[in-house]
Amino acid sequence: CTSPAISNLIAHKLDRRMSAMAVKLGWRYTRYADDLTWSIDAEPSPSVGYVLARIRHIVDDEGFSVNHEKTRVQRRSQQQSVTGVVVNDRLSVSRDTIREIRAILHNAKRTGLAAQNRNEHPHFESWLAGMIGWIEMVNPQQGGKLRTQWVELQRK
Repeated sequence: CTSPAISNLIAHKLDRRMSAMAVKLGWRYTRYADDLTWSIDAEPSPSVGYVLARIRHIVDDEGFSVNHEKTRVQRRSQQQSVTGVVVNDRLSVSRDTIREIRAILHNAKRTGLAAQNRNEHPHFESWLAGMIGWIEMVNPQQGGKLRTQWVELQRK
């Protein structure tokens, strides 16, 4: 882990080169820590393969390496996620994550919160509160409903 300021300093030249290429090709480039994201609203031209090859070249040239296992192309017709946030039409958290948190809160009303710690998180209540806060930050409507359930659970 490192501060965003340090990672921004280290990747400054990479960001400049990536941004310039994105503008030239009509794409958008963003980076969060070590996650590089390229996006475009229309059908890509030139091909995605060409863009990926150029990205690999610049990344290598700047002394970094591409994690091919994490590299993916996400089309409009599928769930598009970046750093765990679904970014298709509006920001949200994956359905699976929402369902998991909702189920924990629902079941905790009957069996208690401790019984829901199936993965044995050492600080389960803090983890759950953090997850609800994160969901609330990404999508206030989704998170607000979970926050209400959480507050009701805390009153018991």
